[in-house]
Amino acid sequence: MSNGYVNSILKIDLTSKKITKSKLEDKLAQDFIGGRGMGDKILYDHLASGVDPLSPENVIVLTTGLLTGTNAPFSSRSFLVTKSPLTGAILMGNSGGYLGPELKFAGYDALVVTGKADLPSYLWINDSNVEIKSAKNMWGLGTKETEEIIGEETDERARIACVGPAAEKLVKFACVRCGDRAFGRGGSGAVFAAKNLKAISVRGHGKVNVANRDAFASIVAQVLDSYKNNAFMQEWRKFGTPYIVGPMNELGIFPTRNWQTGLFEGYDKIDGNAHKNHVTKHITCFNCPVACNSWSVVQNGEYAGSECRGPEYETLWAFGGACGNSNLESIIAANEACNELGMDTESCGSTIAFAMELFERGILTERDTAGLKLSFGNHKAMVQLVKMIANREGIGDILAEGTRKASQKIGKGAEKFAIHVKGLEMDGYDPRGAKAQGIAFATASRGGCHHSGYAKQELYDATFDRFTEKGKGKLAKQNEDETAFVDSTGLCAFPHQLGVVSNDQLASLLYAASGIKEFSDVVYLLRAGERIMNLERLFNLREGFTNKDDVLPERFLVNPMPTGNARTQVVHFYPMLKEYYEARGWTNKGVPTDYTLRRLSL
Repeated sequence: MSNGYVNSILKIDLTSKKITKSKLEDKLAQDFIGGRGMGDKILYDHLASGVDPLSPENVIVLTTGLLTGTNAPFSSRSFLVTKSPLTGAILMGNSGGYLGPELKFAGYDALVVTGKADLPSYLWINDSNVEIKSAKNMWGLGTKETEEIIGEETDERARIACVGPAAEKLVKFACVRCGDRAFGRGGSGAVFAAKNLKAISVRGHGKVNVANRDAFASIVAQVLDSYKNNAFMQEWRKFGTPYIVGPMNELGIFPTRNWQTGLFEGYDKIDGNAHKNHVTKHITCFNCPVACNSWSVVQNGEYAGSECRGPEYETLWAFGGACGNSNLESIIAANEACNELGMDTESCGSTIAFAMELFERGILTERDTAGLKLSFGNHKAMVQLVKMIANREGIGDILAEGTRKASQKIGKGAEKFAIHVKGLEMDGYDPRGAKAQGIAFATASRGGCHHSGYAKQELYDATFDRFTEKGKGKLAKQNEDETAFVDSTGLCAFPHQLGVVSNDQLASLLYAASGIKEFSDVVYLLRAGERIMNLERLFNLREGFTNKDDVLPERFLVNPMPTGNARTQVVHFYPMLKEYYEARGWTNKGVPTDYTLRRLSL
């Protein structure tokens, strides 16, 4: 294969300093396409069960999609796949920006990193020249300064993925920053730091060929026309993800005061209209016409000078509604601190919201917090606690373990208020008002993640019944398979979810790019998505997860929504889970049957 793919996998053993390159196997590409699927399969084959995620034996896999780096719109995505130190489950981090295309231009479909360096190090990949270089002078530095130093040492045009001080302190939700983007969730940054790996710097001078240029260009033109005529996408372009703060609050599913309700009275102070007053420029990813990212600056007040990329919707609910905080400037300051220190804003904000509820219930006191008053709405304490978590200071040392482990350490019934699935703090959509999203949270391979089974029907279609539970298990399965397939192409999920790119168009792009006939068949591609979901399930089963881990927090199953347009709703969960298992071809214990594995060539 020489079209779409660049036909090479780079492997680096940090312990032995051995660097090898191998050919991309046809079967790996054809069965798993690229991106998430390829990363899953490489990790599954390289990692033994029971490995400590922070040990040298863990594996980091950085992959590109088939369309990554091509002329296809939205083709920026790359995936970082490893075993999560936050959950112990498989972790698939998804980032836009420019890192993935640059790795492809350097000549690699995937990078596999094993072992542990004896001293702080970073990788310098300059086309076929690959080096392991010292990072001793960067250990302890923030992400911005790290990128600047590496740019000076290698190439100022290089694309860099790096970790900050939080990763070096092994904060379990430390992230990997990639310029203005990140592999955000699940603690991949801590995996880097545990390997003494500070960063990966990539510079490529090649290109990605496509098999049929005319056919590819024709589909690209269709997609761009679809984008220009998509009214929702044009609003998205103006505001980015903050655009949906208002709509989610209107649905009554905007997480508020640690998910006690889904209606935040201060939403209009942190929504897209409020946020645009702080935006100084828009930022785009590789080959993307949307530019939905923004650069925000606080000009006045106590947080004057704070600036960051974002905040995204997920940051706005986590540091906003979930913390009972309508001070947008403080959210920007917290976002900036997370970016520089290298932490996932969602898990960080959600864990602080959890601590705030414990404080208000008397489970945590000022004696536990060294005088910090963790009341909902106390944005000063919130911003201070972000830095305490990154540095593992005081109560921050416990919260740096994430909500699940922190609740276990705190005790006194704290577990009841820990909002997570499989140890991953949930994304910002209350499942009491979006039932398919709820079953997707519970069954997501990496934990409480909305991305793998994004219930776009419930969140964006006003005519769709989001409260009915019958049929939602099947719907979650379909959404998951489709997302796993899209994640493997290298295209951003948003244009697909919002109707800009159809499955048929994606199939046409993949076929025109690769020349692989099977990729022209949507049924084949959706089966590949199903194969990916089942492989992730096999990984987690191998690590000891069971059907008992496929569950939502008690709050959603027992406590009716008290306010808003989802008022009185609870999640009647287990009938949906039964339907989901049946749709998947799994046993009632959540294990894929032999027939299912044979059908999917697993």
